Amino acid sequence: MERLRIEYGTGYMELNIEAFFPCKMPAARKAARLINSYCSDEARAELLSELREMAGGYTALCGMYKEIEEALPADTPERRHWRAQFNKTEVLRRRMEGNIRLISGGGKE
Repeated sequence: MERLRIEYGTGYMELNIEAFFPCKMPAARKAARLINSYCSDEARAELLSELREMAGGYTALCGMYKEIEEALPADTPERRHWRAQFNKTEVLRRRMEGNIRLISGGGKE
């Protein structure tokens, strides 16, 4: 699934999944409300599967960055670089988990 098309009463919206997710909470709440209200259960399940796969990638990257960082000597520029990479990826991983929670928690109303 590359794009998610949300059709509602007055029009539609297409989300490019890899560009939109992981998004910050205000945008996630708006998107989740539309997704949970107007998308079919099959489309939601496919989207959640895609998001969980992306989250798994972030988790794997976090582990890799952490491992590289711990193998380097303390207080070196290389170690700080890998720590920064870990922190950035961890933020994206947590953001993705929040997005998944919002979309999977809602249902048809």
